[in-house]
Amino acid sequence: MNNSLMSLRAQASLLCAVMLFSTSNVFAHATIGVFDFNRAMFSTAAWEQEMKDLEAVFSEDTTAAETLREELLSIQENLTVNGPTLSANEIQRIQDDGQFKQLKYQQISERVQSSLQANQNQFLERYRGLLGEALNDVYEAGEYDLILRAESIVVSGFTFDITSEITAKLNDLISNLSQSSQ
Repeated sequence: MNNSLMSLRAQASLLCAVMLFSTSNVFAHATIGVFDFNRAMFSTAAWEQEMKDLEAVFSEDTTAAETLREELLSIQENLTVNGPTLSANEIQRIQDDGQFKQLKYQQISERVQSSLQANQNQFLERYRGLLGEALNDVYEAGEYDLILRAESIVVSGFTFDITSEITAKLNDLISNLSQSSQ
């Protein structure tokens, strides 16, 4: 009984070794394409146009935020340089002014960031289906045995970054969609 159990274990070990060898042999010859989801989606011509439109919408906010940032730097410099010679009331007034400007700056930043996030989410929802189509088109071209998202790979010595191919295919698909909806 003990000898037959050891024999079964030896056979199982041999079988596992053969399977591991054949699996690693298959993957050693596989062509694996890897793409970065965010880079693929947010490198498209459609996203670049979306960003230009957003920049136009938020140009006043951007200018106001830059002005506030410069004023805050000036207030900080004023307190550093002139602080020792200012009265407590003057220092308090300058600090209150700085806090008010900091609050306005933060509100503008949050509004712009919130809008940007909402636009990114809308963009992803609008074109997510086309990403799947782009992936299928690249896969069906036959150059890759497997396509993975970059986030799912830790280390690999036999992969190809196909993000630019996916982005190019997305550009084509989005352009076709835009032309067909007109």
